[in-house]
Amino acid sequence: MSFLAESLYLDSVRNPESSCADHDDSDSDRVVNQSPDLQASSNDEYTGTPPKNNTTTIYSTPTSRSEPDSPLSRRARNELGIFCRKIYGDCLCLVTLKDSALILQIAHVVQRRSKSDDFTLYEYCLGLEYRHFHVDSRRNMFYLSPDWHAYFDRNGWFLLPDTHTLEEVNGHVTGVIESRKNPTSSVGKSFRSKWRLKTKTQYTLISVSCTYPFFRGSVAHQYPYLDLPLLECHVAPPFAVINAGPKCERDQIDHIVLRRYPQQTEGSTMESDAKELQQRLTLLCDTWDLFMDPDVRAAAKAWEKSETGGKRKREQSDAGQTDGRSTRSKTRSGHGGDRKRKRSPNSSGATLTEHAVSHLEKRQKADNWKTSIRHWVAESTRASSLEPNLPLDFTSILACITVDSTANV
Repeated sequence: MSFLAESLYLDSVRNPESSCADHDDSDSDRVVNQSPDLQASSNDEYTGTPPKNNTTTIYSTPTSRSEPDSPLSRRARNELGIFCRKIYGDCLCLVTLKDSALILQIAHVVQRRSKSDDFTLYEYCLGLEYRHFHVDSRRNMFYLSPDWHAYFDRNGWFLLPDTHTLEEVNGHVTGVIESRKNPTSSVGKSFRSKWRLKTKTQYTLISVSCTYPFFRGSVAHQYPYLDLPLLECHVAPPFAVINAGPKCERDQIDHIVLRRYPQQTEGSTMESDAKELQQRLTLLCDTWDLFMDPDVRAAAKAWEKSETGGKRKREQSDAGQTDGRSTRSKTRSGHGGDRKRKRSPNSSGATLTEHAVSHLEKRQKADNWKTSIRHWVAESTRASSLEPNLPLDFTSILACITVDSTANV
């Protein structure tokens, strides 16, 4: 199969988790309003859609993880494009330097499809707060052509930092894990403070299974790509280690080195380069083992439970109250639903207060119109001239009203 055909095939079956194709315009990232003098110094993280008004905004990392099943938002793509044009001059494939917007795709170093437990582990080991690992951060994304993107996601190659950078990542992770063991100690500086967004790191392209020739610009490169220059990229080195760790198993180190440097003679440059690569790959595996340590993974799970314990207790308490109300309702329904409530002693007629009796009498009097008229007749000016048992028909009442009104005048 030709290289082009293989590329097209891989592109058709690759994981479409971070394609440049626009599927959704929605974005739920947070925006923080700040003063104008802070905007120029903001260079760390992408966040979401700016407000519609003209207030100055500064973009900071959202305080929640991205949804792995949701497509990459247009805002995230736009922010990455703006950033890459600023520090690279254009949006280019890291490997081939292709700049066609029609073929470039956005690759994630730490994969969006990673499990929730993995993100918790990374937060624990890197010194982040719980659920603060934002996988759509610009420091976790870069541009690749479709074929190299497919090989990258299928563990065909990885980016290897230099020895000094690997030692820094190893020391940072070790220090964070040790500080996590002591609840009273504060976690050291976040890797965001250690590796700024605009800082470019030099990486070596290490092939695991990718052996095809390609052009970088106008220069052709053949496997094992010894003449390929170091790749400068803004990707955070801890993320590169997380991506490369699973791709480089310890028992594969000698095989990778031998394939890259097949002809080693004693005292040659190739021999020294092979030893240096072996040391770097060993340090990579040592750092990845820090993440994979069973004790560390168990500690990360316990840390997650401690971070979510308060919220879960409140939810359980609310659920318990709801269940109690439901139980009382079910009890009443079980007795037929129309069971009469028992009267308290104070609600019986025998224990009514004088005020209640008086109020009851007034209501009864108001309900009897004949009684009301008799009271009015008794209180009128002609009460003495009327018979007590006068029949209360309409004519006699009207006569009394007329006479009484004339007397008042």
